[in-house]
Amino acid sequence: MLTLEGHAGPVHALAFSPDCELLAGGGANGSLKLWSPPSEVGELKGHSDTIQALAFSPDGHYLITGGADRMLFVWDVRERRHVASWPQQHPVSAIAFVSPGTVVFGIGERSNVVARPITMFLVDLPTGKPRRLSTDVVNGIRALAALPDRKFAAWATDRKILRVQDVSRPPGKPFTLAKDCRALALSSDGRRLAVTSDWEVLLFDLERWPEAPTTLGRHQAIVSALAFGPDNRTLLSGGWDNVVRVWDVDRKTERASYSWPIGNRVNALTVSPDGLRAAAAGDIGAIAVWDLD
Repeated sequence: MLTLEGHAGPVHALAFSPDCELLAGGGANGSLKLWSPPSEVGELKGHSDTIQALAFSPDGHYLITGGADRMLFVWDVRERRHVASWPQQHPVSAIAFVSPGTVVFGIGERSNVVARPITMFLVDLPTGKPRRLSTDVVNGIRALAALPDRKFAAWATDRKILRVQDVSRPPGKPFTLAKDCRALALSSDGRRLAVTSDWEVLLFDLERWPEAPTTLGRHQAIVSALAFGPDNRTLLSGGWDNVVRVWDVDRKTERASYSWPIGNRVNALTVSPDGLRAAAAGDIGAIAVWDLD
């Protein structure tokens, strides 16, 4: 296990690049660092407040970041430069790619309910041309996940409404969650959706949507992060108990658990696209990177 240190405060967002060579971490005070573990290989400066979400484009050319400063930034990763930015009416709470050149992002307050005419948007890259979804989302976005090869996304609002759909088509039936959701994860085959529900991890079979989910397991505190492995049967969950749990979603069993020296809370998780490594970030500026068995 490697410990990457360099952020001055909590790290809230993590992502491996598609080629697995880079790890991006975003956190407090607009800190945005690029790592080629174990080395830091770059820092991108532009945000003035906490970075809450980030995503690499499927070709690895761009990195999209959003934060509490109500800004969305686009970065050219290869040239380590800022390409474009757009101000928002609320903090950017979630980002994902729904096609190789299209980003979906949501706005919302992490601790408050938001109501706006539109709270989720599509943006084409690199032009930055905005496009509307097939339906308007009007409440703050708590969590978002997407599959860029399918135009497929799942999101949860601050009203506990969960939706799963092709973003180019009219919406299907929603599911109302009983508790607040802080993270979502979609398996790459589009068959499963993992959802946090306070201390629990829920698992939806999307071939039976919107049937009620099964409870995969629970932490000893709020579950704050989720990440599927590329094998579609491995799911990682992280919580405010400072534990990362590894689940076998086929057998619905826990395979392993870890408590890394990253603080008192797990804020973010990511699995490399080749499934060989995982990373977890906490509330003291440290990131743990380890090999998956």
